[in-house]
Amino acid sequence: MNAPRPTIDGSAKVFENLEISLIDLFRAQLQGGVNMVSDRTFKNCRLHGPVVMLALEGVTFDSTNFGFHGGDIANLVLRPAGEKVIGALPFKDCAFIGCQFFAVGFTGPETFLQQILALETTQ
Repeated sequence: MNAPRPTIDGSAKVFENLEISLIDLFRAQLQGGVNMVSDRTFKNCRLHGPVVMLALEGVTFDSTNFGFHGGDIANLVLRPAGEKVIGALPFKDCAFIGCQFFAVGFTGPETFLQQILALETTQ
């Protein structure tokens, strides 16, 4: 039998030392009438999907493990084919410090995607 998932406090500004399903976090935001995750800090968290994160302005990563990518970080990057991204979870003005991602793809402005692609990786 599976244990119930812990409830995510969608109003929390800081998440520390937690395992967080990004879809559950986004769902908590929607229940609060907000369609984006913004102004949050994540410290030493394990964030998992499967999801695609849309990183908008003000999203920063410090000492971050972007997760398994099969030897090429480009496998985590998804470029939109049009002007908008539908179905991705939008994040704005969020800081990820010492976090690990699992089963998360990343999209956003080209400058953000280039920063991800420039990362040196050892996986």
